[in-house]
Amino acid sequence: MLSVLSITAPIFILIGLGYLAVKSGILPAAAAPGMGRFVLYFSLPALIFGTLSRMEFSEVIEPSYLLVYATASLLALLIGVTLHRKLVGNTLPLSGVKGMGMAVSNSAFIGYPVLLQVFGEPPAQAFAMSLMVENLLIIPLALIIIESGGRDDATSRRQHFTAVFARVLKNPLVLAIGAGMLVSLLQLPIPQVIDKTLSMLAQASAAVALFSIGGVLVGTSIRGNVSAIPAVVAGKLLLHPLLVFLLLMLVPGMDPDLRLSMLLLASMPMFSVFPIIAGNYGFGQTSASILIITTLMSFFTLTLMIGLLT
Repeated sequence: MLSVLSITAPIFILIGLGYLAVKSGILPAAAAPGMGRFVLYFSLPALIFGTLSRMEFSEVIEPSYLLVYATASLLALLIGVTLHRKLVGNTLPLSGVKGMGMAVSNSAFIGYPVLLQVFGEPPAQAFAMSLMVENLLIIPLALIIIESGGRDDATSRRQHFTAVFARVLKNPLVLAIGAGMLVSLLQLPIPQVIDKTLSMLAQASAAVALFSIGGVLVGTSIRGNVSAIPAVVAGKLLLHPLLVFLLLMLVPGMDPDLRLSMLLLASMPMFSVFPIIAGNYGFGQTSASILIITTLMSFFTLTLMIGLLT
């Protein structure tokens, strides 16, 4: 048990330190989002590009991994939407927001640090493919579902869909994946000075990402429709990894490290900008509450998951 806690405890200690730093006034509240943007636009893209560009192109993509993770995430999204639309009676936009929370993991800010603790050298292949599924498939599809419930005009829907995919293609993580795969495919050499710069940026990603999450949580309280929280929390922390586990049973022979990575990434809380996206549709308070509870509960579920899997 102590060996498992030695993996998960540092993750949440860093989140706690970030929270205390902002709460105590050592860092201004505006610093936390700034650190998050540093990770999103500089540190993580450097990590992704640097790692993928050094790999053989044939090692970057594992079709069975993409199939399992995409199918499990898609099922979690559709189950979440259907559950809240048909059984709870929520509107389609709100159901889409909740389904997105159940299906999209925080692979970048929490998932990578967890993999780093578990593996020492985390499987970049698994990390990159999970980001591809989340950013190229699940998030765009969730946004389309959300918008479909609020727009009646076909032209405005089409314009919105175009805007969604334009934003996806501008995502720095997506751009880093594409550039890294291209360099790997063409076997282009990376100058040593660039390679060292990428490595220095990459090394900052885990600690700064976790620290920024703690800072962002300051000032966020449990508000909104509290009764909506348990179903989304259970969907993200239990249903999503369960679906991955069941589908992996149908795909024998996958590399054990990839299987473990997929299960761990599916067990993460939802992505940190979830309340920001939900806030655009009037569900910011409830979504922020869901994010807080899910992040706190993930300490226990991740500890249990790592203990069982390792």
